[in-house]
Amino acid sequence: MLHQLEAIITSISDAVWPVFLPFMLIVGAFTSIRTIGMIQKKTTKPAGLKFKNIIGPASISLGAMIGTGAIIGVLGALSKFSASGEVNVEAMAIWALIGACIMVPVSYSETLNSKIMGKSPKEYIADLMHPSLGMVYAVCFVALAVFGFGGFQFSGIDSVAKLVTSEFMGINLTLVQRYMFIVVPVIAVVAALVLSKKHEIFMNAMTYMIGTAVVGYFVFFTLFVIKTSGYIPTYFAHIIEGMTNPVNGFSGIMLGFVLGMQKVLQTAETGLGALAMAAQEADTKPREAAMISLIPTVITVVVSIVVTSYIASYGINAGLITFQGGAAERLAEYFFTAKDVTGMFGLIVLCAFTVLSALTTILGSYYYMTKLFKKNHINKNIAIYLALIIAAGTLAVFGANVVFEAVDLLLFVLCGINVTALAIFTLKEWKKHIITDDNDKKIA
Repeated sequence: MLHQLEAIITSISDAVWPVFLPFMLIVGAFTSIRTIGMIQKKTTKPAGLKFKNIIGPASISLGAMIGTGAIIGVLGALSKFSASGEVNVEAMAIWALIGACIMVPVSYSETLNSKIMGKSPKEYIADLMHPSLGMVYAVCFVALAVFGFGGFQFSGIDSVAKLVTSEFMGINLTLVQRYMFIVVPVIAVVAALVLSKKHEIFMNAMTYMIGTAVVGYFVFFTLFVIKTSGYIPTYFAHIIEGMTNPVNGFSGIMLGFVLGMQKVLQTAETGLGALAMAAQEADTKPREAAMISLIPTVITVVVSIVVTSYIASYGINAGLITFQGGAAERLAEYFFTAKDVTGMFGLIVLCAFTVLSALTTILGSYYYMTKLFKKNHINKNIAIYLALIIAAGTLAVFGANVVFEAVDLLLFVLCGINVTALAIFTLKEWKKHIITDDNDKKIA
C-alpha cells in the first residue's frame, strides 16, 4: 500500500513541478525586483543590524530549518537523479545554486513585505487572496513541517543509531527493533517536552547547540576539502559535464534543475513563509528583519547544497557511495565517506550535527504550529502534533520514500500560494503602506 501511495504522489509531483517551476521563478523574480528596487524605498526606513535582534529570529529559523534534510534530503534527490540515468549527479548542485540566486532574494522580500504588512503569511494570504486559502496554507505548512520535515529528522536519528550499534557494538537491529528502541523513545521525549510545556526552553538551548554543531560541520568540511584538494578539478569537471549533457524529466525540463529547486525550497524554506513567521516575533524594523532572514537562508543553502554534493561526489568517485537501499543506508554511506577521509573526527561531528539538528527541527515544527493555529486550544494542537510526529517516525523506518515524495508535493502547494500572495501585494496593496516625509503612512 505504501508503494502504491508513493507512486501516486510521485506521478502528481512529476506532473505539477515542470509547470510550477517557470511560474515560481518568474513570479519570484518579479516580486523580488519590485520589492527591493521600489517598495522598500517607499515603505520602509534604512535600518542597521543589531546583534541582540539577530540571535532570536535567526536562531529560531536556523534551528528549525537546518535539520537532517540538509543532508538526507539532498542525498535522496541525488539518488533519484542517479536512478534517472544521470552519471554526473554533481550538476544538481549548480542548478540548485542558480535557483537560489532567485529564491534567496524571495526570502528577503517575503520577510520585508510581511513586516510592512504586520501580518503572518496565513493572515496576509487570507486578506489578499481568500480566507480558505489562508487555512489551506496553514494546514499544508503544519503537514510539511511536522510530518514531512519530521520524517527526515527521524530518518537521520535512525541512521545514526543504526550506524553506532552496528559498527561499534556489533548489533544489527531489525526494522521493528529500530522502531521500538530508537524512534519510539525519541517520540516519547518529544511528547514529554511538549506536554510539560518545556519545549521552548529546551529548543532555545538546542538552538545554541546546533549553532556549535554547524561551526563544527564547517570545520569538518574545511578539513575534508583540504585532504581531498586533488579531487576538486574532477568535481567541477563532473558539474560541467552534467550541465552540458542534462537528463530531461517530465515535459522535457531538466531533471537536475527540478530536483535542485526542490531542495532549495525544502532546506532553505525560501518562499514558504517560515522566515516571515519567525520575523513577526521580533521587535525589528522591516529592512533589519529582512537582512536577518538571509543569515539562516544562506547558511542552510551552503550546508545542504555545496557541502553535501561535494562529499557525495567524492564518495561516489571513491566507490563509497552507491545510492543502494533506503534513506538510512544512504546516510550511512555518507558517514563512511566522511570517516574515510577525516577519521573519527568527521564521523563524530556528522553524528552530533545530525542528532542535534534533527531534535531542534522536530521541536521547531511545533513552534510554527502554535503560531499558525493560535485560536486552537493548546491540547488540540498537542494532539495533532503528536499524531503527525508518530506518523512521521513510523514512516521514517518503514516507508521513508513516501515522506520524501509528500514533501515535494507540499512544497509546491505552499510556495505557490505564498508567492502568489506576495506578488499581489507588490502589484497594488503596497501603496497603502507608503511612508510620507512626516513618517506617517499615506492611505493610497
